[in-house]
Amino acid sequence: MNPSATVAAAGAASQVSENTPPVALAGGVEYLYTRRLVGWATGPVAAGETLEVELLSDGVPVARAPVAQLRTDRPDPATGMATATGWEITLSPAVMDGKVHTLSLRRLSDGAPIEGSAKALLLPKGERSKPVEGHIDGFRGFMVGGWAFDPEYPEQPLDVELHCDGVAVARSRADVFRADLAKLGKNNGRAAFALRVPPHLYDGKGRVLTVVEARGGSPLKGATLELPHTRFQGAIEGTSGAAVQGWVQVVGNSTGGMAVELWIDGDLASSGHADQPREGGEGVRFHIGLPDKYLDGRVHELSLTSPDYPGIELAANAILLPCHLTPADALQRYAGFRYLRSYVSPLGPRRYESLRRGIADLASAAAEASSEADLRAICRDLVSLSHGQEQVIRSFISPVQRFTPLHFVPHATPDVSIVIPAHNKFATTYNCLASIAAARCQATYEVIVVDDGSKDETLDLPTIAPNVKVVRHEEAKGFVGASNAGGAAATGRYVVMLNNDTEVMAGWLDELLDPFTRFEGVGMTGAKLIYPDGKLQEAGGLIWANGQPWNIGRNGNPDDPRYNYTRQVDYISGACVMLPMTLWKELAGFDTYFAPAYYEDTDLAFRVRAKGFKTVYTPFCEVVHYEGVSNGTSTSGSGLKRFQAINEPKFKQRWTHAYRHNGKLGQDAPHVMQDRGVTHRVLVFDAQTLTPDLDAGSYSATQEIRILQSLGFKVTFVPANMAYMGGYTEALQRMGVEVLYAPFYFSMAEVVERRGKEFDLFYVARYGVAEQVVKTIRAQCPQTPIILNIHDLHFLREIREALQRKDMSHMNRATATRDAELAVMREVDLAITYSKVEEAVIVSHNLTSTRTGHCPWVVETATQVPPFAQREGIAFLGGFGHSPNVEAVEWFCRDVMPLLRARLPGVPFLIYGSKAPDSLKKLEDEDIVLKGFARTTEEVYDTARVFVAPLLTGAGLKGKVIGAFARGIPTVMTPTAAEGTGARHGLDAFVCTEPAEWVDALVKLYSDEAAWNAMSASARHLTQVEYSLEAGRKTLKEALHQVNVFPESDCHALWPLKLEL
Repeated sequence: MNPSATVAAAGAASQVSENTPPVALAGGVEYLYTRRLVGWATGPVAAGETLEVELLSDGVPVARAPVAQLRTDRPDPATGMATATGWEITLSPAVMDGKVHTLSLRRLSDGAPIEGSAKALLLPKGERSKPVEGHIDGFRGFMVGGWAFDPEYPEQPLDVELHCDGVAVARSRADVFRADLAKLGKNNGRAAFALRVPPHLYDGKGRVLTVVEARGGSPLKGATLELPHTRFQGAIEGTSGAAVQGWVQVVGNSTGGMAVELWIDGDLASSGHADQPREGGEGVRFHIGLPDKYLDGRVHELSLTSPDYPGIELAANAILLPCHLTPADALQRYAGFRYLRSYVSPLGPRRYESLRRGIADLASAAAEASSEADLRAICRDLVSLSHGQEQVIRSFISPVQRFTPLHFVPHATPDVSIVIPAHNKFATTYNCLASIAAARCQATYEVIVVDDGSKDETLDLPTIAPNVKVVRHEEAKGFVGASNAGGAAATGRYVVMLNNDTEVMAGWLDELLDPFTRFEGVGMTGAKLIYPDGKLQEAGGLIWANGQPWNIGRNGNPDDPRYNYTRQVDYISGACVMLPMTLWKELAGFDTYFAPAYYEDTDLAFRVRAKGFKTVYTPFCEVVHYEGVSNGTSTSGSGLKRFQAINEPKFKQRWTHAYRHNGKLGQDAPHVMQDRGVTHRVLVFDAQTLTPDLDAGSYSATQEIRILQSLGFKVTFVPANMAYMGGYTEALQRMGVEVLYAPFYFSMAEVVERRGKEFDLFYVARYGVAEQVVKTIRAQCPQTPIILNIHDLHFLREIREALQRKDMSHMNRATATRDAELAVMREVDLAITYSKVEEAVIVSHNLTSTRTGHCPWVVETATQVPPFAQREGIAFLGGFGHSPNVEAVEWFCRDVMPLLRARLPGVPFLIYGSKAPDSLKKLEDEDIVLKGFARTTEEVYDTARVFVAPLLTGAGLKGKVIGAFARGIPTVMTPTAAEGTGARHGLDAFVCTEPAEWVDALVKLYSDEAAWNAMSASARHLTQVEYSLEAGRKTLKEALHQVNVFPESDCHALWPLKLEL
């Protein structure tokens, strides 16, 4: 396993929000090493927080610890990756009395015992008698190898850490088998380790590394670990036959050769030399053979090193290695009349995903079918799905073509009209049509094929696909004329221009439509184009200042994060574009000035923008483009492709004024220049990938990103755990946010070092994240301002908890948190908070050493709410991994409910939220109901009659309270919950302290419809005024002005009209 990827996986495994389904509380005491006690634990925690355990010796508390150690021996069952489930405690000498004690665990937040954790251990007196043994063998490729062994605890493997400048940069367990260690009696040979050198250390600074035994902190002896005073760049480009090829360069030495080694999945696989000249660039090329055992048709991690520069990973890539050397197109061409396995094509995984989506859609339709006609239609669609998959696997170059009839459902008023120009080459057109028939979409559509003077089987299309509308040209008019004729025959609300040498995937039309409703002012959308070999053909296009067009990402990795977020572009290839029909007609389609073909699509995009609309690339519509099949690839000679050279000066003459400031080719980085409509760039760091449907912190962070976008910022987001989180990552990318994650980047520090100079601003969420990254930012980008959003003051919450519990040990921990939190704030340019109270607390401590500001909280205010009579019950919402929520519910049940029962008998208290501890389960009664996990907040806010927030401790603005205001459910809350909300007692909400006050307020709201309606309206008015998007934009602009960042008031930015949860 890639150790760096393990870190990302561990972060992903620990990412739990306050409203996620329950995680079982479990754990155990494992073993003692000198005075360090080691164990594990799992359990529910609130988003951004860490599970903490308390150790008991014979039932008496003796120590506590956070559960934060990476444990490779306790992998996540779903992913197989390591998890942060370990803890370590250094026992005090007073506890080490030479006697056997029963050690057990309980959760610190609420004292819940961890069943099965007890273990009897001898706690010996005195120091250890035998030192730790071990040795650093040296660099092995990009890894540091060696062994470590504890003679006092011979069966317990040791953890080791790689240190640089006194900071741990990698960690692993010394439990790998080595035969020589087995002969020496070192834990049956399982005592070796391998530590991966992190990429951010490859900076040419000659860093010196050390390896230490993690628990005792003692350094291991052995080889000196010094990285070279040299910087490198290079790439593993892919395979060529049974070999891997690429290039490498020592920075400053453009032609020097070197010996190189190829590592596959962490093992040395082969070696060779990089000594061939690299055409069109600096550096030297390599070509290294692959051993047979890796030729298995699977994806492997490949790394390149050099024995001349130990410890450095020169290049890396994840590549599908071949299981045969017959190209996929050759198999289609010469073996297509036999069965072909789908996985032999590089497109296999994408076709599988398309098939999966199609089958899931048909399964849903089958479940809802109400007649035999419905079932017959589903069977027909299933046949189309199967046939389409078989067709694209064989492709149009197969020696045997069977043009099985294709069925398309006719629609009188389709959502989309798909226009496909075709001139002969019917097998190509048929392949495209079969893929459309197989690609399930929610949008309805019609297909229009423009037969542009064909003489082949295209003439039989009305028989082969009877529901396809055919527009016939007796003489060819070229791509422009054919496309415009198809557009004139279209009846859909949107029109798609689709090349006939394409293959579409399930949901492709829905993805092209999405930006039109998600964003304002979109006039044209286009797809990610992929070559048949799986490489990226185009992720939108840009025009350089010299008028040269550029296919963004051409021949790159289609999964690279740089190419996988929605964004504005200069143009989109005409192979697949969508426009509203009204705009297509207003522009009169493609300009005949560029007839018969080439530059007409680029010109169309510029004309769309000249009308004030946006041209948007969406990576979620993936289309395979067999480029050149229709018109060839040569611009010389007599073919249609020659018009590319003819039309280039026409385009430049017309649009020089529009592209002359677009950056210089060969000087500016394409991935920096690829975004249109942005005026500033911000790098946002947060603890984890945002889950706005599950926790308030993620919700607010997503709204802040949305505001930044609306102010003209291109937003790049980095989770501290570097974890890709599926649909949650994609939700940000759909918003237009670039998200960086492993394996493309392995740490926040690496992102800053590689990309930091691109940004005008760093925006860091939470002080714990700032602790990890602020020093790196200051070292790499000393002039770029840093804004820290503290979310809430951890130390203020902890102090209130300590006072509530009368716990001095908890108070000591709170003061330590205070010192750390305030120290980080002194290192940034601006600390912002949602609460004016917390802002005052910061100033009172740090005085003038910290500049402070206000951070907006944005909610969507409901215009209509379910009425009083349709509601029932008094509701609370909150995750119970967060101890203040537990205390709040316990207090309400203990002190308020007995009085409330007498006044409102039978009215239930509905408790929503996951991870309810046993202490709450014991409180359940006929009128106290644990509802558990709520899928949406509307489930709570739109059904209960009154919302309560009886928080006794805590800090920061309470998102659940603002959410209740916005949904119009009257709220009763404590002063702690009301803090910073701006709510007026008796008007927007009731703010109560004593139980009797609570009961009076609840009775009034529950029984008096007029009072309920008045407070519902007043609360919504509050959120409309104070928590609207416009109010948030104003607040955040004021904060940006404090760090001398001045966004434009009116920009042409791309940002979502509403937050979709």
